[in-house]
Amino acid sequence: MMNNDNNEKEVVVNEQSTHDELTLLEQSKIAEAEEKRKQEIDTMRTKLGAERALQRLINEEGFVIEENYEEQKKKRLEELENETVKQDLNRRYHEFVLSWQDPTKRMIRSKNTITLFAVIFRTFILIGLCFVILTPIFEKLSYAFRYPGDISNQQVVWIPENWSVLNIEIAFKYLTLTKDNSLANIPFLYNISTFANTIILSTITTVLQVVATAVAGYSFARLKFKGNNVIFFLILLTLIVPSESLQTARMLFFYKYPFFGIKLIGNTMAIYIMSAFGMGLRSAIFVYLFRQFFRGIPIELEESAEIDGAGVIRTFWSVMLPNARGAIVTVSIFSFVWQYNDYYWASLYKFHDANAMPLLTTALASSAETFNSIIPTSFPQLIADLGESIASNSQFYGLILNTAALLMMLPIIIGYLFAQNLFVESIERTGITGM
Repeated sequence: MMNNDNNEKEVVVNEQSTHDELTLLEQSKIAEAEEKRKQEIDTMRTKLGAERALQRLINEEGFVIEENYEEQKKKRLEELENETVKQDLNRRYHEFVLSWQDPTKRMIRSKNTITLFAVIFRTFILIGLCFVILTPIFEKLSYAFRYPGDISNQQVVWIPENWSVLNIEIAFKYLTLTKDNSLANIPFLYNISTFANTIILSTITTVLQVVATAVAGYSFARLKFKGNNVIFFLILLTLIVPSESLQTARMLFFYKYPFFGIKLIGNTMAIYIMSAFGMGLRSAIFVYLFRQFFRGIPIELEESAEIDGAGVIRTFWSVMLPNARGAIVTVSIFSFVWQYNDYYWASLYKFHDANAMPLLTTALASSAETFNSIIPTSFPQLIADLGESIASNSQFYGLILNTAALLMMLPIIIGYLFAQNLFVESIERTGITGM
């Protein structure tokens, strides 16, 4: 009985304490709500009092409120920001001035400034060179795809208004004239096309040039004989003397003195014989390149070959020539390109006409009469569309010449794209001494 009474008392006490806690919590919430309501009332009274005070100032004292207050506030903030920026700029300027007083920082800054100007100057030069080199190519591309009827259209500058490949067809026909302008009775391969003629002539000349100038360069570099330097300087003298000054003498010599019964005028053997004896197109440059390259090869390689019993020819063929890969590639590329673009030797030895070996350069320099005869026979539709006067139009003739020049450049450009890395490497190695 005593335990039950105690439990009942504890329960009553707990209920009483819980009721007291709930009462306190409700009282605190009520107090907070009243405090919040009082603050809201005070705020409203403050705003109302401020409005009444402001209205009284306006009514009684003529006080005026600026309508652009917000704009002035923004303007003031901007002024503060500008002042901050000015202060930051002043700070950086003082730091820059102080940095020039430090010798190490001044030296580094001067070096960086010189490097920056050098980069800008180099970029300017490269852009100028690219413009000079690429502008004619872009111009010829524009001409190649321009319809012949647009040659008098002043609005067409770079981008053709009417796209057409007719100019390319006419230029290809103009460049590839053969002996009788047909493939029926042509006994020789080189008479099939001026493209084939030029490739064959350039390839054979390149091989002969490389062999002859390599032997000459090795002789001047390694073999010591009387008059070595004198002969070498005479070869270099051929670079100084203009070819045109010797033109008459060469023609008379080839007219009067056949080479072992071979008539040289009107025969491609003239250029082959000249190349084989080291007097071809710019052979002096190739002799100089091989001489400098062979002088840069260590002499110990030759001495090792001599100890093994190799003679001069075996040493040149087995030791020196394989190490001259860079010079061989450089000479081959230059010789092929120069012979491919040559017109002087072809006109001098007269092997360029239709009875001998028509070439691209001589076909490009053909007369306007040849061009006029192609248009009516091969392109009658063009005559029907634009009239017979188009064949004798000088602007149209210039348009076809530019397109023909582009077609002539294409093999060289394509070949350079494939051999670019090899060509650059060869040029770099050719200029290195003490390999």
